[in-house]
Amino acid sequence: MAVRKIAITLPEEMYDLVERARKHEHRSRSEIVQEAVRTYFGEPYYRATDDELKAIDEALEDLRLHPESERPWDEVRAELWPNHRWNQARG
Repeated sequence: MAVRKIAITLPEEMYDLVERARKHEHRSRSEIVQEAVRTYFGEPYYRATDDELKAIDEALEDLRLHPESERPWDEVRAELWPNHRWNQARG
């Protein structure tokens, strides 16, 4: 899928909301803004469950304690979602 880069300007309050969501969900700003655009246009999107967020927090704590176990995100994502479109693009 082709991508395009854009620059946006947000009021400070909106920027703070994006930053809080990004940190809490361990996602990029782009992912947060993309989800907002999809929601605006009525497209379905994925929202992590509380259990998934807890698992992410636990994995990050384990990584903090054992940094040598770090793996590239593309590898982890391919393992978690083997049939997703982004993995077909890599193949």
